[in-house]
Parts: sequence; structure tokens; C-alpha cells
Amino acid sequence: MTLFANALESIQIGVEDLLKNDDRRVLSAVRNVHAGVLLLCKEKLRRLSPDDEILLAQRFEPQPNDKGKVSIEAVGRSTVGVDDIKKRFKVFDVSLDWKRFDAMADIRHHMEHSYYKGSRERARQAVADALLVIRQLLVEALQEDPRSALGSECWTALLENADLFEAELQTCRAMLENIGWETEAAARALPDFACPSCRSALIRQRDPANTSQQKAVLICSACGKETELGAVLSHAFDETFGAEAHIAVKDGGEPPISTCPECSEETYVLEEGRCAACDFALPEDATCAICGSGLSAEEYYEHDGLCSYHAHVASKDD
Repeated sequence: MTLFANALESIQIGVEDLLKNDDRRVLSAVRNVHAGVLLLCKEKLRRLSPDDEILLAQRFEPQPNDKGKVSIEAVGRSTVGVDDIKKRFKVFDVSLDWKRFDAMADIRHHMEHSYYKGSRERARQAVADALLVIRQLLVEALQEDPRSALGSECWTALLENADLFEAELQTCRAMLENIGWETEAAARALPDFACPSCRSALIRQRDPANTSQQKAVLICSACGKETELGAVLSHAFDETFGAEAHIAVKDGGEPPISTCPECSEETYVLEEGRCAACDFALPEDATCAICGSGLSAEEYYEHDGLCSYHAHVASKDD
């Protein structure tokens, strides 16, 4: 069986598993679809390779050959992993929605390590994320027709699953949009809300009619767990503001989000001067006990009333 055929078969089996009315097959569905997507990535590298399929090897090095020239040969038997696939796609300018790919992989990881049985809702999300990645790989990277490659039954099932999950997601999001969020940062992060336990995006309010952030009780429709707002916001902020934080640190500036001195979640919004989760704001007299300069939230949280400089000096004196 060719690598491409193996990839298509893995996806087809995964979709069949998802359609079975058997909770024991749900994790198998996610595993098989995820494996199929990885194999499609490898198929693209295979097609980019010379005849020796060198780009599928995890490591390769220049070696002298019997003709007195240099050839590139695989080292060891290990094949390329996800990190190397990402690097090689970037080098060869192959576009892929890695955010959706990683979201699918994250759900698979949590289903495997946190639960014996995965819920159908979590599987729907993983397969819905996979659909767009599969289409991108087949149409853009491999120039294949998805319906012809996967078969009309499998492709239709993928589309129907994506539609069903999207309807559930929009219902959950509508409940969250009813809330009068007390910070702009929280409202901005809504698309990145996910369950801390299972990573499903199907986070909703227990009371759909509630409009108060302080009274909001969040629950995951996928795993059924009630979850704290702070934990949800902390995870969402990491996604929403991750790029800005990376740039800020790289340029020697302050990241947009820091640890809240009150609730200890990563939800203190520097620009708004308050915590998006517990509404804590630094007191007006939050100054360094030695020099009197104003303290940042991070300094207030970490240095017991001292600015970074004097906290450093004090640590050296100890």
C-alpha cells in the first residue's frame, strides 16, 4: 500500500469509527483521523523529495559516494516528526493551518491521557478541525480532489460532522456573548475559550439568560465539567495574546498579560489595569517601600512591595 493510500484509509476508518454508535470507538476515530493527516503531510514531503524520498527521514547528512561526488543520505531509520514537518513545510513554502492541526492533536492528547472514553462532542471538534486541514492538504498541497480521493461517503460525513459541530459551537458562543464582560480583553478572547480539562471549545453558561460576569457559571458541553472562569481565561489569553507577548519579550517590553496578585491566574491585563477574572486592580498606593516608584502587577505579586531593582538588591544582601 502506498503512503497516500494509507493516509486516505486512516481517515476513512476514523470517520467510520465516529459514525458508529459506540463510545468505545470515539478515541479510535480521533487517533485514525490524526494519523491520516500526518500521513498526508508526509506524502507531500515524499512528493517534494528526489527519487530517494529523503525528506521523509528525520535526519540526513552529506556523504561521499562511489563516484567521487557528494550525495545526501538518510541517517538512521527514524522518520520525520511533527516539528520537522513544520520546519520543512516552511522551507518549501507549503501552507497549512497549524493552529487547527495543533488543536486536533491537543484534543487527541487529552482524550488519551485524561479519559478512558472520549466523548463524541470532543471527537466532533477534533474531526471538524481536521476537515479544514485535510482539504488544504489535498487541494492545495497535493492537487487532489477530496471527494474523489476519500470517496463521497467519507467526504460527505466529514462535511456533515463539521456543520453539526459548528452549530453546537455557535449555540455555546451565543450564551457567552450574552455576558457583559468587564474587560475588553475577555471579550476579545471569546473565540479562544476552551475547557481546561478536555480542551473542547464547547464552553457555555449554565444559565443561558445570565448577563453578569460575576454570576457566570461555565460548563463544558463536551465533558460536562463545571470550570472556573479564571482557568478558562488564562488558557484563552495564552492563545489570544501569545504573539503579542512573544514580541513584547523579544523587544524588551512588558507582555500584555501577567499574573494577577489576587487570584494568581494569568489574567491581569496591563493595558486595562485590572484582572479580567476577579476584577482586581492595583491599589493607588502600590509603590516600592524603598524608592517610592509605582509597582507593576508583576512586582506587586512577586516582590512583596519592592520594585524589581530593590528586590534584586535585597536578594543579593540575603
